[in-house]
Amino acid sequence: MTEQNPYPDDPQDEREHLFEFQEIAPDRFTVAPVRSGLLRLFGGAILSQCLDAARRTVPEDKIAHSLHAYYMKPGMTDAVNEIEVTRETDGRSFATRAVRMTQGDAPLMRMMASFKVDEDGSRQSMPMPDVPAPETLEPLADIFTRFAEDLSPRHGPFWLRRQQIDWRPVQPFPFRNAERLEPCRQFWFRFTGTIDGPHHVHQRWLAYASDMHIFQTGLGPMGLDWSDDRMQTSSLDHAMWFHDRFRVDEWLLYAMDSPAGGNSLAFGRGNIFRRDGTCVASVCQQGLARMLDQKREGKL
Repeated sequence: MTEQNPYPDDPQDEREHLFEFQEIAPDRFTVAPVRSGLLRLFGGAILSQCLDAARRTVPEDKIAHSLHAYYMKPGMTDAVNEIEVTRETDGRSFATRAVRMTQGDAPLMRMMASFKVDEDGSRQSMPMPDVPAPETLEPLADIFTRFAEDLSPRHGPFWLRRQQIDWRPVQPFPFRNAERLEPCRQFWFRFTGTIDGPHHVHQRWLAYASDMHIFQTGLGPMGLDWSDDRMQTSSLDHAMWFHDRFRVDEWLLYAMDSPAGGNSLAFGRGNIFRRDGTCVASVCQQGLARMLDQKREGKL
């Protein structure tokens, strides 16, 4: 922590300890909390932990090709996460796992994840959007530095904390927005430094990153502002499909849109592209977007 950044989040600590699991029984794990100034656990973190717990019970020749998860209750940042994996199926090509994450008696996430062997065959990829190169765009961290003083205590810990990812928004980043925005946004992103390890390491970190910005893509078209302190938001469910190989320490484009929203719900879809134009993953997420009569205090 520094005077300029009073939040205790340390990207290096997170990188080293987020997946430091202890196996307490067959297919049962615990993972200690990583120091954080957030008011609740980051959804991408628990998503990636559940995926990685499932992967630890699968033969090495199978890699994740999809996951479907529900967020149940907010997680405390200073409590141990407990993860239980159930081996639903094990075939020659596929393996399916059910994952339960809890803190004590509180359910945090339920996930189904499917893994398969690599196979040769025909491939296709939709065209990547034509957007400016990431080197020409301003880092999101610099954008938030400019209007840090305007962030409420609810939002400061999330947006101003030190993070592992360098995000570069293609469109102007909405803040105190009062207009209905176009239902699409794009971000270039990459993890800082070098991420070593096999493909499943990059998959778990991509799952982590996929929880950022997709939900907010559905707010703007409804004329809702994420920075409004009357806004009650929460991720509800998250699905992800892996199509091809990638590295998260190289530039990836996250192209998102929102086909519909309503009933206090926002919905976002996203496709993630390598810089060579190959679509490597697809994501969908729905979240709560409820406008309250009064400001929310001390909660996210």
